Amino acid sequence: MAMKEWPLWEKVVVISIIVILFFGFLIFLVIWVVFPLVFMNSLSLQTTFMFFPVDQPKHPEFDQPEKYDIDGVVNFHIRLVDTDGSTEVSIGTWLIVPDDEKEKHALRPHDISTAAKIIRNTVKPILIYMHGVACNRILPNEAYTVARKEFLVVAMDHRGYGDSGLNVQMCEQGIVSDTRQIFKWIRTLTSNEIFFWGHSMGTALSTHTLRKLKELDGMVPSGLILESAFTTMREEIVSNPLGKLFSWLMYFNSTILDPLERNGFHFKTTENILSVDCPIMMLHSEDDDVIPWRLGFKLYHVARTRRNKETQGSVSFTLFPALGYYHVGIPRDKKVPQMLQNFIQRCRIEDKRRDGQHYSF
Repeated sequence: MAMKEWPLWEKVVVISIIVILFFGFLIFLVIWVVFPLVFMNSLSLQTTFMFFPVDQPKHPEFDQPEKYDIDGVVNFHIRLVDTDGSTEVSIGTWLIVPDDEKEKHALRPHDISTAAKIIRNTVKPILIYMHGVACNRILPNEAYTVARKEFLVVAMDHRGYGDSGLNVQMCEQGIVSDTRQIFKWIRTLTSNEIFFWGHSMGTALSTHTLRKLKELDGMVPSGLILESAFTTMREEIVSNPLGKLFSWLMYFNSTILDPLERNGFHFKTTENILSVDCPIMMLHSEDDDVIPWRLGFKLYHVARTRRNKETQGSVSFTLFPALGYYHVGIPRDKKVPQMLQNFIQRCRIEDKRRDGQHYSF
Protein backbone atom coordinates (compact mmCIF):
# COMPACT_ATOMS: atom_id res chain seq x y z
CA MET A 1 0.00 0.00 0.00
CA ALA A 2 1.56 3.28 -1.09
CA MET A 3 2.14 5.96 1.52
CA LYS A 4 -0.04 9.00 1.23
CA GLU A 5 1.93 11.95 -0.04
CA TRP A 6 1.89 15.04 2.21
CA PRO A 7 0.15 18.07 0.81
CA LEU A 8 2.48 20.83 -0.26
CA TRP A 9 1.39 23.17 2.57
CA GLU A 10 2.28 20.52 5.19
CA LYS A 11 5.72 20.10 3.64
CA VAL A 12 6.25 23.86 3.74
CA VAL A 13 5.17 24.03 7.40
CA VAL A 14 7.45 21.16 8.47
CA ILE A 15 10.45 22.49 6.57
CA SER A 16 9.83 25.99 7.98
CA ILE A 17 9.73 24.64 11.54
CA ILE A 18 12.94 22.70 11.01
CA VAL A 19 14.69 25.76 9.57
CA ILE A 20 13.45 27.99 12.40
CA LEU A 21 14.58 25.50 15.04
CA PHE A 22 17.96 25.12 13.34
CA PHE A 23 18.66 28.83 13.13
CA GLY A 24 17.24 29.35 16.63
CA PHE A 25 19.70 26.76 17.92
CA LEU A 26 22.55 28.47 16.05
CA ILE A 27 21.59 31.85 17.53
CA PHE A 28 21.46 30.27 20.98
CA LEU A 29 24.93 28.79 20.48
CA VAL A 30 26.40 32.07 19.24
CA ILE A 31 24.92 34.25 21.99
CA TRP A 32 25.06 32.02 25.04
CA VAL A 33 27.93 29.67 24.24
CA VAL A 34 30.31 31.13 21.65
CA PHE A 35 30.17 34.74 22.87
CA PRO A 36 30.95 33.94 26.54
CA LEU A 37 33.89 31.76 25.49
CA VAL A 38 35.26 34.45 23.17
CA PHE A 39 34.68 37.12 25.82
CA MET A 40 36.56 35.07 28.41
CA ASN A 41 39.69 35.04 26.26
CA SER A 42 39.59 38.45 24.59
CA LEU A 43 40.97 41.45 26.47
CA SER A 44 39.98 43.81 23.65
CA LEU A 45 36.37 42.60 23.72
CA GLN A 46 36.25 42.98 27.50
CA THR A 47 37.68 46.49 27.22
CA THR A 48 35.09 47.47 24.62
CA PHE A 49 32.17 46.21 26.68
CA MET A 50 33.44 47.75 29.93
CA PHE A 51 34.19 51.22 28.56
CA PHE A 52 32.03 51.30 25.41
CA PRO A 53 34.10 54.18 23.97
CA VAL A 54 31.74 55.33 21.23
CA ASP A 55 31.49 58.99 20.30
CA GLN A 56 28.29 60.69 21.41
CA PRO A 57 27.75 62.97 19.63
CA LYS A 58 29.31 61.42 16.54
CA HIS A 59 32.02 63.18 14.54
CA PRO A 60 32.68 65.64 17.38
CA GLU A 61 34.15 69.05 16.73
CA PHE A 62 35.66 69.80 20.11
CA ASP A 63 37.04 73.17 19.09
CA GLN A 64 33.55 74.35 18.05
CA PRO A 65 31.60 74.16 21.33
CA GLU A 66 29.07 76.71 20.11
CA LYS A 67 27.76 74.06 17.69
CA TYR A 68 26.58 72.15 20.76
CA ASP A 69 24.82 75.11 22.41
CA ILE A 70 27.53 75.82 24.93
CA ASP A 71 29.70 78.93 25.07
CA GLY A 72 32.51 80.15 27.28
CA VAL A 73 34.63 77.07 26.57
CA VAL A 74 38.35 76.59 25.98
CA ASN A 75 39.28 73.37 24.17
CA PHE A 76 42.82 72.20 24.86
CA HIS A 77 45.04 69.16 25.36
CA ILE A 78 47.13 68.37 28.37
CA ARG A 79 50.12 66.08 27.95
CA LEU A 80 50.66 63.48 30.65
CA VAL A 81 52.83 60.42 31.21
CA ASP A 82 51.45 56.88 31.11
CA THR A 83 51.89 54.44 33.98
CA ASP A 84 55.02 53.02 32.32
CA GLY A 85 56.74 56.30 33.11
CA SER A 86 57.70 57.14 29.53
CA THR A 87 54.78 57.03 27.06
CA GLU A 88 53.13 60.40 26.46
CA VAL A 89 49.34 60.60 26.83
CA SER A 90 47.39 63.50 25.32
CA ILE A 91 44.09 64.17 27.07
CA GLY A 92 41.48 66.34 25.36
CA THR A 93 39.84 68.73 27.79
CA TRP A 94 37.21 71.43 27.96
CA LEU A 95 37.58 74.31 30.38
CA ILE A 96 34.07 75.67 30.95
CA VAL A 97 34.09 79.17 32.36
CA PRO A 98 31.59 80.06 35.13
CA ASP A 99 28.50 81.97 34.03
CA ASP A 100 29.50 85.11 35.89
CA GLU A 101 33.08 85.10 34.54
CA LYS A 102 32.41 84.75 30.81
CA GLU A 103 33.23 88.39 30.16
CA LYS A 104 36.26 88.35 32.45
CA HIS A 105 38.48 85.87 30.60
CA ALA A 106 39.93 85.71 27.09
CA LEU A 107 38.96 82.35 25.58
CA ARG A 108 41.33 82.31 22.61
CA PRO A 109 43.52 80.77 21.47
CA HIS A 110 42.28 77.27 22.29
CA ASP A 111 45.38 75.98 24.06
CA ILE A 112 46.69 74.99 27.47
CA SER A 113 48.22 78.42 28.10
CA THR A 114 44.81 80.07 27.83
CA ALA A 115 43.31 77.44 30.15
CA ALA A 116 46.11 77.85 32.69
CA LYS A 117 45.67 81.61 32.76
CA ILE A 118 41.95 81.28 33.45
CA ILE A 119 42.55 78.77 36.24
CA ARG A 120 45.07 81.13 37.85
CA ASN A 121 42.70 84.09 37.70
CA THR A 122 39.32 82.59 38.60
CA VAL A 123 37.82 83.24 42.02
CA LYS A 124 35.59 80.19 41.73
CA PRO A 125 36.23 76.70 43.07
CA ILE A 126 37.33 74.18 40.43
CA LEU A 127 35.24 71.16 39.46
CA ILE A 128 36.80 68.14 37.73
CA TYR A 129 33.99 66.38 35.85
CA MET A 130 34.38 62.68 34.96
CA HIS A 131 31.83 61.30 32.50
CA GLY A 132 30.52 57.77 32.04
CA VAL A 133 30.57 55.37 29.09
CA ALA A 134 29.28 55.83 25.55
CA CYS A 135 29.97 59.55 25.32
CA ASN A 136 32.66 62.19 25.02
CA ARG A 137 33.17 65.50 26.80
CA ILE A 138 30.54 67.23 24.67
CA LEU A 139 27.56 65.15 25.81
CA PRO A 140 27.14 66.09 29.53
CA ASN A 141 25.95 69.59 28.58
CA GLU A 142 23.15 69.60 31.16
CA ALA A 143 25.62 68.86 33.96
CA TYR A 144 27.90 71.65 32.77
CA THR A 145 25.00 74.09 32.65
CA VAL A 146 24.20 73.64 36.31
CA ALA A 147 27.80 73.16 37.49
CA ARG A 148 29.16 76.35 35.91
CA LYS A 149 26.81 78.39 38.10
CA GLU A 150 29.17 77.61 40.99
CA PHE A 151 32.39 76.23 39.48
CA LEU A 152 35.06 76.59 36.86
CA VAL A 153 34.59 73.20 35.20
CA VAL A 154 37.44 71.03 33.91
CA ALA A 155 35.85 68.30 31.78
CA MET A 156 38.24 65.87 30.15
CA ASP A 157 37.74 62.76 28.09
CA HIS A 158 39.16 59.61 29.59
CA ARG A 159 41.86 57.92 27.55
CA GLY A 160 40.28 56.09 24.63
CA TYR A 161 37.32 58.48 24.43
CA GLY A 162 36.98 61.36 21.99
CA ASP A 163 40.47 62.53 20.99
CA SER A 164 42.16 61.43 24.22
CA GLY A 165 44.87 58.86 24.80
CA LEU A 166 44.30 56.84 21.65
CA ASN A 167 47.85 55.46 21.79
CA VAL A 168 47.63 53.83 25.23
CA GLN A 169 45.66 51.05 26.86
CA MET A 170 42.24 51.95 28.15
CA CYS A 171 42.15 50.73 31.75
CA GLU A 172 41.04 51.82 35.19
CA GLN A 173 44.55 52.29 36.55
CA GLY A 174 45.56 54.38 33.54
CA ILE A 175 42.58 56.71 33.75
CA VAL A 176 43.13 57.17 37.49
CA SER A 177 46.78 58.00 36.84
CA ASP A 178 45.80 60.55 34.17
CA THR A 179 43.29 62.22 36.48
CA ARG A 180 45.80 62.39 39.34
CA GLN A 181 48.19 64.23 37.09
CA ILE A 182 45.48 66.65 35.97
CA PHE A 183 44.53 67.35 39.58
CA LYS A 184 48.14 68.07 40.49
CA TRP A 185 48.55 70.30 37.43
CA ILE A 186 45.52 72.34 38.53
CA ARG A 187 46.87 72.51 42.06
CA THR A 188 50.12 74.07 40.80
CA LEU A 189 48.04 76.87 39.25
CA THR A 190 45.64 77.73 42.08
CA SER A 191 44.96 77.29 45.77
CA ASN A 192 41.19 77.41 45.15
CA GLU A 193 39.05 74.53 46.31
CA ILE A 194 38.92 71.56 43.93
CA PHE A 195 35.85 69.32 43.75
CA PHE A 196 35.11 66.16 41.76
CA TRP A 197 31.85 65.20 40.06
CA GLY A 198 31.62 61.68 38.65
CA HIS A 199 28.72 60.24 36.67
CA SER A 200 28.08 56.49 36.23
CA MET A 201 31.46 54.86 35.51
CA GLY A 202 32.95 58.25 36.37
CA THR A 203 31.83 57.72 39.98
CA ALA A 204 34.10 54.69 40.29
CA LEU A 205 36.98 56.47 38.55
CA SER A 206 36.69 59.64 40.62
CA THR A 207 36.47 57.72 43.91
CA HIS A 208 39.50 55.66 42.96
CA THR A 209 41.36 58.83 41.98
CA LEU A 210 40.69 60.39 45.39
CA ARG A 211 42.05 57.30 47.09
CA LYS A 212 45.26 57.42 45.05
CA LEU A 213 45.66 61.17 45.56
CA LYS A 214 45.55 60.60 49.30
CA GLU A 215 47.77 57.52 49.40
CA LEU A 216 50.40 58.55 46.85
CA ASP A 217 50.38 62.35 46.97
CA GLY A 218 48.96 63.27 50.37
CA MET A 219 46.35 65.45 48.64
CA VAL A 220 42.60 65.56 49.32
CA PRO A 221 40.02 67.57 47.33
CA SER A 222 37.31 69.61 48.99
CA GLY A 223 34.32 67.46 48.01
CA LEU A 224 33.06 64.58 45.88
CA ILE A 225 29.76 64.41 43.98
CA LEU A 226 28.65 60.96 42.83
CA GLU A 227 25.78 60.81 40.33
CA SER A 228 24.36 57.33 39.58
CA ALA A 229 27.05 55.44 41.47
CA PHE A 230 27.48 51.70 41.90
CA THR A 231 29.31 49.44 44.33
CA THR A 232 31.59 47.25 42.21
CA MET A 233 31.71 46.37 38.55
CA ARG A 234 30.92 42.77 39.44
CA GLU A 235 27.64 43.77 41.10
CA GLU A 236 26.82 46.30 38.39
CA ILE A 237 27.14 43.68 35.64
CA VAL A 238 24.78 41.33 37.45
CA SER A 239 22.26 44.16 37.91
CA ASN A 240 22.62 45.62 34.41
CA PRO A 241 19.99 44.68 31.80
CA LEU A 242 22.70 43.36 29.47
CA GLY A 243 24.30 41.33 32.24
CA LYS A 244 20.98 39.77 33.13
CA LEU A 245 20.87 38.18 29.67
CA PHE A 246 23.80 35.99 30.70
CA SER A 247 23.59 35.82 34.50
CA TRP A 248 21.46 32.65 34.43
CA LEU A 249 24.25 30.68 32.75
CA MET A 250 25.97 28.18 35.03
CA TYR A 251 29.32 29.32 33.58
CA PHE A 252 28.56 33.06 33.92
CA ASN A 253 31.17 33.60 36.64
CA SER A 254 33.92 31.65 34.92
CA THR A 255 33.43 33.19 31.45
CA ILE A 256 32.30 36.75 32.25
CA LEU A 257 32.90 37.96 35.80
CA ASP A 258 36.13 36.20 36.76
CA PRO A 259 38.03 37.07 33.53
CA LEU A 260 37.11 40.73 33.98
CA GLU A 261 38.55 40.77 37.49
CA ARG A 262 41.70 38.96 36.38
CA ASN A 263 42.24 41.66 33.75
CA GLY A 264 41.86 44.53 36.20
CA PHE A 265 38.27 45.64 35.58
CA HIS A 266 37.53 46.02 39.27
CA PHE A 267 35.90 49.41 39.90
CA LYS A 268 35.59 48.50 43.59
CA THR A 269 34.07 51.71 44.86
CA THR A 270 32.99 50.05 48.10
CA GLU A 271 36.69 49.75 48.97
CA ASN A 272 37.95 53.00 47.48
CA ILE A 273 35.29 55.16 49.12
CA LEU A 274 36.63 54.21 52.55
CA SER A 275 39.75 56.26 51.77
CA VAL A 276 37.85 59.38 50.71
CA ASP A 277 38.54 62.09 53.29
CA CYS A 278 36.13 64.79 52.14
CA PRO A 279 32.33 65.22 52.19
CA ILE A 280 30.39 63.18 49.63
CA MET A 281 27.07 64.02 48.00
CA MET A 282 25.36 61.13 46.20
CA LEU A 283 22.53 61.56 43.68
CA HIS A 284 20.45 58.82 42.08
CA SER A 285 17.19 58.59 40.17
CA GLU A 286 14.56 56.03 41.13
CA ASP A 287 13.95 55.25 37.45
CA ASP A 288 17.63 54.81 36.52
CA ASP A 289 17.49 52.07 33.89
CA VAL A 290 21.25 51.43 33.75
CA ILE A 291 22.43 51.40 37.38
CA PRO A 292 19.67 50.47 39.86
CA TRP A 293 19.35 53.03 42.65
CA ARG A 294 19.69 50.26 45.21
CA LEU A 295 23.34 49.84 44.20
CA GLY A 296 23.89 53.54 44.84
CA PHE A 297 22.14 53.29 48.20
CA LYS A 298 24.21 50.25 49.12
CA LEU A 299 27.37 52.27 48.43
CA TYR A 300 25.97 55.11 50.53
CA HIS A 301 25.39 52.70 53.40
CA VAL A 302 29.00 51.51 53.19
CA ALA A 303 30.29 55.09 53.20
CA ARG A 304 28.02 56.14 56.05
CA THR A 305 28.73 53.22 58.34
CA ARG A 306 32.40 52.49 57.62
CA ARG A 307 33.90 55.98 57.29
CA ASN A 308 34.57 58.30 60.21
CA LYS A 309 32.26 61.28 59.71
CA GLU A 310 34.24 63.55 62.01
CA THR A 311 37.63 62.99 60.36
CA GLN A 312 36.64 61.95 56.83
CA GLY A 313 33.56 64.05 56.17
CA SER A 314 29.84 63.45 55.92
CA VAL A 315 27.98 61.62 53.18
CA SER A 316 24.45 62.25 51.89
CA PHE A 317 22.19 60.36 49.49
CA THR A 318 19.34 61.93 47.53
CA LEU A 319 16.96 59.68 45.63
CA PHE A 320 15.02 61.56 42.97
CA PRO A 321 11.52 60.18 42.26
CA ALA A 322 10.71 58.57 38.92
CA LEU A 323 10.29 61.77 36.92
CA GLY A 324 11.81 60.57 33.67
CA TYR A 325 15.41 61.42 34.59
CA TYR A 326 16.52 57.80 34.12
CA HIS A 327 20.32 57.53 33.96
CA VAL A 328 21.42 60.97 32.79
CA GLY A 329 18.70 63.50 33.61
CA ILE A 330 19.30 64.42 37.26
CA PRO A 331 21.04 67.76 36.43
CA ARG A 332 17.71 68.93 34.95
CA ASP A 333 16.05 68.87 38.36
CA LYS A 334 15.34 72.39 39.67
CA LYS A 335 16.65 71.49 43.12
CA VAL A 336 20.15 70.64 41.94
CA PRO A 337 21.57 74.22 41.81
CA GLN A 338 20.63 74.82 45.45
CA MET A 339 21.94 71.39 46.38
CA LEU A 340 25.32 72.32 44.88
CA GLN A 341 25.41 75.58 46.82
CA ASN A 342 24.52 73.78 50.05
CA PHE A 343 27.13 71.12 49.41
CA ILE A 344 29.89 73.68 48.86
CA GLN A 345 28.97 75.36 52.14
CA ARG A 346 28.87 72.03 53.94
CA CYS A 347 32.33 71.18 52.66
CA ARG A 348 33.69 74.51 53.87
CA ILE A 349 32.12 74.16 57.32
CA GLU A 350 33.44 70.64 57.74
CA ASP A 351 36.87 71.67 56.50
CA LYS A 352 37.08 74.40 59.13
CA ARG A 353 35.97 71.91 61.75
CA ARG A 354 38.90 69.70 60.75
CA ASP A 355 41.27 72.71 60.95
CA GLY A 356 41.93 72.79 57.22
CA GLN A 357 43.87 69.54 57.32
CA HIS A 358 42.58 68.49 53.88
CA TYR A 359 44.24 71.22 51.84
CA SER A 360 47.59 70.02 50.51
CA PHE A 361 49.31 72.43 48.15
